[in-house]
Amino acid sequence: MEWPLHLHDLEFTVRESSRRKTVSLGIERDGRLLILAPQGTSRQTIEEFVRSRLGWVYGKLSRKTDLYRPAPLREYVDGEGFLYAGRSYRLHRVNHSADGSALKLAGQWFELLNSEVERGREHFIAWYTAQLEDWAQQQVIRLAPRLRRLPVNLRVTELGDRWGAASRTKSVTLHWRVALLPRRIAEYVLVHELVHLEFHHHRAEFWQRLEVMLPDYIERKSWLALHGADYDL
Repeated sequence: MEWPLHLHDLEFTVRESSRRKTVSLGIERDGRLLILAPQGTSRQTIEEFVRSRLGWVYGKLSRKTDLYRPAPLREYVDGEGFLYAGRSYRLHRVNHSADGSALKLAGQWFELLNSEVERGREHFIAWYTAQLEDWAQQQVIRLAPRLRRLPVNLRVTELGDRWGAASRTKSVTLHWRVALLPRRIAEYVLVHELVHLEFHHHRAEFWQRLEVMLPDYIERKSWLALHGADYDL
């Protein structure tokens, strides 16, 4: 159940869920203000919670222009830049592909078949997804000796405004956009979710364990908050 809440000069979307036990407040990638609340929470309780966090909200909104930029408008023309693993590669449209691939990375260029330009976004997402799945699986193998819980399933898909997710069934999911990030930032996203297999919360124990795995996680987390919006398709 969702409903709008207007408070001061701000507009929030309240999303109620029977699975939630506490009220929380967040800002989505597009800048929308979202309140997550247990089913049946009174309007007064929610308003009091929001008032207690107004300083935080206004602080975040003051950086809204920098943090929540719209996705670039893609034309899929020769020379257009596309990110992968933190680097920009130019697009080269071709008439033929020796291996039949609609899209591939060849040296410093992405090669896209002219006949598939209208499906350019679809092909890029599929390519990013496949590359990220391979990379993430390799990282889990590398990190396995240091992990207390291993995922039984790891997949890549569209996750909306989230970079990753971990379930109590030991499944880890990554947004395909993680493939665009610099590898050290992608590693932060992955390890963050892997630690969630052990701690299903963001309390002190979670952050302490994450720091053991990634001593500079705060730097990586801050970088993602400041620059993550630039890494889109």
